[in-house]
Amino acid sequence: MAVATDYEHRRAPSIGAALDRHYGALVSTAAVFAFLVVWQLAAARGWVNARYTSSPSQVFAAALDIARHDDFLHHAWVSLSEFTLGFAAALGFGLPLGLALGTSRRLRLFIDPPMMALYTAPRLTLLPILIIWLGIGAASKVAVVFLGAVFPIIVNTMAGVREADPRLLQAARAFGAGRLDSMIKVLVPGALPAILLGVRLAIGRGVLSVVVGEMFVSEAGIGHQIMNYGEAMQVGHLMVYAFAISLFGYALTIAVRLLEDRIRSWRPQP
Repeated sequence: MAVATDYEHRRAPSIGAALDRHYGALVSTAAVFAFLVVWQLAAARGWVNARYTSSPSQVFAAALDIARHDDFLHHAWVSLSEFTLGFAAALGFGLPLGLALGTSRRLRLFIDPPMMALYTAPRLTLLPILIIWLGIGAASKVAVVFLGAVFPIIVNTMAGVREADPRLLQAARAFGAGRLDSMIKVLVPGALPAILLGVRLAIGRGVLSVVVGEMFVSEAGIGHQIMNYGEAMQVGHLMVYAFAISLFGYALTIAVRLLEDRIRSWRPQP
């Protein structure tokens, strides 16, 4: 009995620790399950009009129909390629510019007003101009994604650099570090949390931009299909594509958040 009791005492904390580690995932899963149950009941019992709201069972049937008859992979690939190109361009342009703006007051005074004007301008107002310049092909959607994603990256990178600990910079310069060494070894590591926050915000804006761009002017893509099924009042099929793009954005956001947590664990705690 003593052995069994000792085993139970040793096992109980391990179960509790496992529950603590996965508490967030369990709560999120339970919330999604509860939402699906309520949605299905609301449609089945007539609390809402299933013609306009669909239901989980109808969405599942629509997903099977899309898998059999719709070229889902082609449309997903079109949207993925447009998003990837636009987001990569936003990272390649936004990170260096944010670092430069964070370290140069003169450059910041020169670029900040027009940049903020573009940042606050709705992307939809620029879409007709981009279509005139770039056409209805992938280039205009890549440009929309770029404009949607680049500004959060620039602004957060600039803020992270400006909030760097001046004592670390002084210490680096005291040991003979030049401007470039100080930026690479002090400013960038110190600004990483703010940079990753900007990347996480940029993902949401980039995903929204590619869908909106495809909804208005496109020959393929997830946004194009959402618009087509919406015009045909096929809400279940529309939901499949909407859930697909939402899961894609959510997965990218979670990946960046995990990277943020990993970096935070490396940083010394105050």
